[in-house]
Amino acid sequence: MVSPGVRANLLYQLALRDFKQRYVGSLLGWLWGVIHPLVLLAVYTLLFQHAFGARLPPEESTENYPLFLLAGLLPWLLVSETLTRSANSLSEYSALIKKSIFPSEAVPMSILASNGAAHLLSLAVLLAASAAWGHPPGKSLALLPLYAGLLALFSLGLAWVVAGLQAYLRDTAQMLSVALTAWFWATPVFLPEAFYRGRLDPVLDWNPVRYAVLGYRGAILGAEQPPIADLCILAAFAFASLAAGGFFFRRVKRGLPDVM
Repeated sequence: MVSPGVRANLLYQLALRDFKQRYVGSLLGWLWGVIHPLVLLAVYTLLFQHAFGARLPPEESTENYPLFLLAGLLPWLLVSETLTRSANSLSEYSALIKKSIFPSEAVPMSILASNGAAHLLSLAVLLAASAAWGHPPGKSLALLPLYAGLLALFSLGLAWVVAGLQAYLRDTAQMLSVALTAWFWATPVFLPEAFYRGRLDPVLDWNPVRYAVLGYRGAILGAEQPPIADLCILAAFAFASLAAGGFFFRRVKRGLPDVM
């Protein structure tokens, strides 16, 4: 039996190892976590605002399309990257998983923690750009940690599911890629929510990431506080995902040493 202190230290070491591996051998190291969103912001500004002349409807929290897009893209990337990388994560630690003392559930958790660190760097860039472009932090920004935390819990529950499934069903990663593509376009990231309304109302209402995207935009760019109802719905999805994912992984982890 592994003590909580040992588990916490193991999770920290795994997350640190994963974060370092992202930038191993690069000259700038973790600074790429800042450079990447800056480049995205510059490309989106040039492409959508200047080349295509993209305009947002007046009910949106900003008229600046690059900020609108990046504020919606960051929560989506946290979910999609966590799930994609978790799908094949257990195979990397197969030698340790075959030892019953190793807590295999810590592997997807470490990937989420590593992605979370990169996510915070990107958020810092977005907040600085928002302030520079006329959206200084407001009272609604206090809700951003809640949205980020609930999104992380939601991602972790699904990460446990896809990691466990991939160990038994090797097509899981491929099916996940297809599902994430459809899920992305069912989420108001590139397009304002008004585009979907009247066409895909049930899809929006049952899309957990939609609530996170709107929450991020409202907290970072909006002058008004995001609806508390959306936060409550996201919380329900998050805890349901965490409970279901935890239950599923506990059931399948017993057979992991035999299938790895």
